[in-house]
Amino acid sequence: MELISHKTELFICPECKSRKIIQDNELVCSECGMVIDDIFVDSSYIISARNTSQLRNSQYVQPGNRIEKSNCLGSFIGYRNPNILLDSKNIPLPPKNQELYKRLKNKYDVRFRIKNFETESRILKILQDISQILKLNQNVTKNAAYFYKKIRKNEKSIKNHVSLIAFCIFYSIRIENRNAPITLLEIARVFQSLGHYITPQLILKNGSFYKKHIKCAAIPKKSEDYLERLISSIINHPDLVSRIKRKTNLKSLEQYKSLLHSVTLELLIKLSERFRGGRNPFILMGALIYCADRLLAKRISAKAVLTQKIASEATGIAEYSIRDHYVTLLKSLFIVDYLS
Repeated sequence: MELISHKTELFICPECKSRKIIQDNELVCSECGMVIDDIFVDSSYIISARNTSQLRNSQYVQPGNRIEKSNCLGSFIGYRNPNILLDSKNIPLPPKNQELYKRLKNKYDVRFRIKNFETESRILKILQDISQILKLNQNVTKNAAYFYKKIRKNEKSIKNHVSLIAFCIFYSIRIENRNAPITLLEIARVFQSLGHYITPQLILKNGSFYKKHIKCAAIPKKSEDYLERLISSIINHPDLVSRIKRKTNLKSLEQYKSLLHSVTLELLIKLSERFRGGRNPFILMGALIYCADRLLAKRISAKAVLTQKIASEATGIAEYSIRDHYVTLLKSLFIVDYLS
């Protein structure tokens, strides 16, 4: 068995010229949080045919019981429905050992491993499915499982375990201080795609009931946390390239992205906490990008590239929400002042 070590490679971010690091199989900027690309890393271990004589059974042991998975301590015996049980060198076991290990395998069946823990096993399986779809890192997944088990231990009765794990996922994401956080609506939509009736209101309702059992304080998210994510979503809209060519004299999509990013950041800095108070930071960020596009068009003497429909389709924010924030707040602060 040959151990292959991987060192963290350092690169330069094309957006802010800072260092990039490898985290959770993604190339992420250490400053702005922009996800550059996916990284596919080879397995840490390679089993070579040259050293089979040195193999030991202890090398083939499944990890023990982990907080985010309902595994049992020890290893699985053979495959699911084996006719003959083999050892680590693929040699059949003696007949007496065959009979012994088959009895142990039947006794150690899945039904016995999750006996009296069926609900917890089902919820942790849902957690694993949600984590894979949303690409949550291991810290978020483990915290969500820990919160679920802690609340279940302290609460006498829980009406809806699925909505409880949804709240635990949402709260663990809020605790994790990372850029581009996942919104409450996105979590609810993923649960709905798996056939569970979960709404944002139901998640918040669970939060009001069970938050008392969690000692960790969630970090309030700001509009700045959603800047890179929403800019990338808008840039990837299929109609954007053609509209840039028709509406502006800009040479490339990257040039438009750079200008839109800088103008949005400029407006974000000027927008004080007094004007942000009580507003959804995710929706406010989407409206700010729409406003920045219109301000950019006036500065370069061109027409606006974004429409409310395109901004809504790219960001997932309702058109009326973007329009309401733009008309009632942003237009009077930035567009009218610029024209005057």
